[in-house]
Amino acid sequence: MTLAIVFAVYLAGMAAIGIYCSRFNKDLGDFVLGGRRLGPWVAAFSAQASDFSGWLLIGLPAAAYLDGFSIVWTCIGCSLGVMFNWMVLAPRLYKYAVRYDSLTIPDFLESRFNDRTRLIRIISVLTIFIFYVVYISAQFNAAGDVFRAAFTDRAPWGETHMSFYHQGLLIGMVIILGYTAVGGFMAVCWTDFVQAILMVSAVVILPIVAIAHLGGVDQLWTAMVAHAGSDMILAVDKGTVGTSFVFGVLLAGLSWGVGYPGQPHILARYMAIKDPRTIAKSSLISVVWSLFALYGAMFVGLTARAILDQNLTGKDTNQVMPMLALELLPEVFAALVLSAGVAAMMSTVDSQIIVAVGAVVRDIYQKLLGGQPSGRVAVWLSRAAVIALGCGGVAMAWTSEEVFETVLNAWGGLAAGLGPAIVLGLLWDRTSRTGVIVGMIAGVFLTQFWEPLMAMLQASDGTVPAFVAHLNSIQLVVCVGVNLVLVVLISMLQSPPAIASE
Repeated sequence: MTLAIVFAVYLAGMAAIGIYCSRFNKDLGDFVLGGRRLGPWVAAFSAQASDFSGWLLIGLPAAAYLDGFSIVWTCIGCSLGVMFNWMVLAPRLYKYAVRYDSLTIPDFLESRFNDRTRLIRIISVLTIFIFYVVYISAQFNAAGDVFRAAFTDRAPWGETHMSFYHQGLLIGMVIILGYTAVGGFMAVCWTDFVQAILMVSAVVILPIVAIAHLGGVDQLWTAMVAHAGSDMILAVDKGTVGTSFVFGVLLAGLSWGVGYPGQPHILARYMAIKDPRTIAKSSLISVVWSLFALYGAMFVGLTARAILDQNLTGKDTNQVMPMLALELLPEVFAALVLSAGVAAMMSTVDSQIIVAVGAVVRDIYQKLLGGQPSGRVAVWLSRAAVIALGCGGVAMAWTSEEVFETVLNAWGGLAAGLGPAIVLGLLWDRTSRTGVIVGMIAGVFLTQFWEPLMAMLQASDGTVPAFVAHLNSIQLVVCVGVNLVLVVLISMLQSPPAIASE
């Protein structure tokens, strides 16, 4: 019963924030970008909470549980991505967003490249929709997994005709869509601020308690090896050598960092900052928070391998964090940690829904179709879009329960479609409109048809299965790289564009 009470109080608090923030929504700019009122702490915490998602408390511990210390390369890659985004892209993107009065990433890209054909806006909006539907569904998967782990054999009401997984999906949907539809961007950022504190507290405290329970770090290593049945669980190379290590472990992990410039739900925070002089402070806050969060989540998975008696496999590994919390903590504290798991999911879903709403109302209705709704009408159109998009994400999550791989695929698709255009548009004056259009199309196409292309490559020459395996390991890098190379080559072949970066 304590679990249910703590969950209810937490969810009620999120709803209260949404109701309070409804007062700020006077027009579309307020609803999708908060009227550019974010302070340094809220900007930093909300950006990183929306970044790491249910992947941090569900997917990453599950991967660490299975792969051991080799997951550290993923943590390093994400850390480098956070640094690059805040230190290099944030100040430049803020400047452009204010100059062009851009409310969305498609807004910025069309203005930056003076694209009167509207193709850049159309392609970027399609990219957002294609991969956000998948991304959002993965976050609802995480909510279902946490709810199932928390309430199976503990809930007084039982599963009845609906599993705990599906109950979690529906409860998460109602709360998230409620506060997002009512409060808009400001509600999203303030709930994410609270959720970021809860998330990092959970992944720092839980491993400390677990190590103390084992009797120290030496006992942790011993128990991990005993439960895994091999000391490879302690190896950063995953027991591989040569090209298998370089491609399958090192570059596969580091490649997560390549995806950061292409994530609109993160970049939106840079566009919404109140004072650009606070960006350096936000950068430091974000990097420190990310380091604690990433390595804490990794140790959640490692300590779970040492403590949990079950040898979990497949989708059951998604319950590593909830199971460890329930094993070690008093019920009230376990409930707080499990609330952090839900918070991780909520903080990304709400951010992605707001970005997708901006694409619907700003990019499609206003810019492409010429609609001119009044301030209040635009807000209500946005709220309707929130409901529609959230229901679509739950529908996809209803029969799929994968988190880590689903997030990786959606993350890679956004990176390959949008990342090079954003980076080069901010850093290189010679970037051309034609190059951006060709690169975006190639990046999305390659991501969407990667598996059949790899199957064709392997069928054409049966001697290259190892090469295909290496390519699969660095799919994100290859897709982003093809986009980047095409943009640069086409831009170099054309005359310098009229718009400069200054």
